[in-house]
Amino acid sequence: MRNFLLDFFIWLIPLVIGFYTLTYARWLWQKKLKFGACGVGVLALLAALYPGYVLFFIHR
Repeated sequence: MRNFLLDFFIWLIPLVIGFYTLTYARWLWQKKLKFGACGVGVLALLAALYPGYVLFFIHR
């Protein structure tokens, strides 16, 4: 259980940052800056998924 909580908190920070970044990408999309919105969206997804990759495939 303790390991699960630690993994959850390690994941929580990148997910919050990814959500914030995705809302910025949505704002860019609404301002018709579609190229920048796509780049920021990809960056947000990578930032949110990389800790999961490290936790579940590299760390264990």
